[in-house]
Amino acid sequence: MKKFRFLVGFGLKKRIAKKSFIISNLIIGILIIGIINLPSIISVFSDDTDEVEDINISIINQTNDNEYPLASNVIQTLNTSQENYNFMSKNSDFTDEDEFWNQEELDVLIVFNGDLKQPNVIVYALEESHRDMLLTPIQLVLYDYQDIGYANYDIKTPPVTGEDPGMSEEDRAFIDGIGSLLFLPVFFLVIMATQFLGVDIIEEKSSKAIETIIASVPAKTHFLSKIAASLSFLLIQSSVLIGFGLLAVIVSNVFASSSNIEGISLFAELANRIPNWGGLLTFSLLFMFFGTLLFLILAALLAAISTTQEDYQQFQAPLIFLLLGSYYLTIFLPILGADGLLKVFAYIPFFSMMVAPLAFVTGNISLLGIIISLLITIFTVGLVLYIIAPVYRVAILSYDHTKFFKRIKFYMKKAFSKN
Repeated sequence: MKKFRFLVGFGLKKRIAKKSFIISNLIIGILIIGIINLPSIISVFSDDTDEVEDINISIINQTNDNEYPLASNVIQTLNTSQENYNFMSKNSDFTDEDEFWNQEELDVLIVFNGDLKQPNVIVYALEESHRDMLLTPIQLVLYDYQDIGYANYDIKTPPVTGEDPGMSEEDRAFIDGIGSLLFLPVFFLVIMATQFLGVDIIEEKSSKAIETIIASVPAKTHFLSKIAASLSFLLIQSSVLIGFGLLAVIVSNVFASSSNIEGISLFAELANRIPNWGGLLTFSLLFMFFGTLLFLILAALLAAISTTQEDYQQFQAPLIFLLLGSYYLTIFLPILGADGLLKVFAYIPFFSMMVAPLAFVTGNISLLGIIISLLITIFTVGLVLYIIAPVYRVAILSYDHTKFFKRIKFYMKKAFSKN
């Protein structure tokens, strides 16, 4: 165990204790903070004049005091308190609640009934952001009428319909468009981890240092230490990126707290549009861990079979194509509307690392479905590790220059014939 920890620490030190690691992460951090808060940064340098949004509103007074100008006072107060909105009065005569949700001409409907000294206020609004800004101005108007208690508010929300109640068509289109961007860091991190692992093994093998190492530790320990070092590096790098993301959120809150600047961030937009973003983050991290582990096991085998860097670059091409295929599926399947294929690829281990979280957030697979997909990936990792570990033990000390499949066949035959 002590030798295992030494090998893992030595592998990590070679990658992290470098100026290039620090400089590259500083540059990446600046880019992350800038991209996430790009709308807010643009607003700093843009013209101070904000675009005003028109909101069609209808106010119905069914209280015991029909002569009090309730509607005009509420609209006037709304326009005074909300600088970026222009509330325009519009007549309506909705007798059924469903009529409001099925129309688009009216944005807000407010119904007052009962005693105006402490009325019942029913609020309908197509957008949640509109509902949030209505209550305080309404209460101010009621206070001006008479020093009364707090009104009884009934805030109506749109009925949930359709097969995907958690996500509207607009939100689905947003996720489909930005899904590939969300998985781009995962793609680059896995590529980076497999490259580092392969280069380490090839360097030790080409310099004959591997013979000294294997004389001191078992080949299985060397194999697992290389994978553990690469996974540890991936976790450290991911933590750094998540830290930059949290810093970007803090910067976004600074923009939002400014009275003159409207803080907008990519994270805030995602949180608003993805109702199950917590589950998405959890499953994305789990799939990233086990999916990367699967690719690292295969990369370690390819590096052990190779005798030169050129061999490894050639042999790892199918691995790179699998990663590219997984990433391209997150781009093109949502664009093509191929929900059936998205659901199928979500259960295939080499593609599920990126496809399964996307299928989950878009509603193509359920919570149970993504758990099953994760279990399939974990089982595949265990099976591949069980098969490849003995082959690695044989291949790591071999310098055969035959063709790839001939080498594989020879190493597998030799590895399992001993068992």
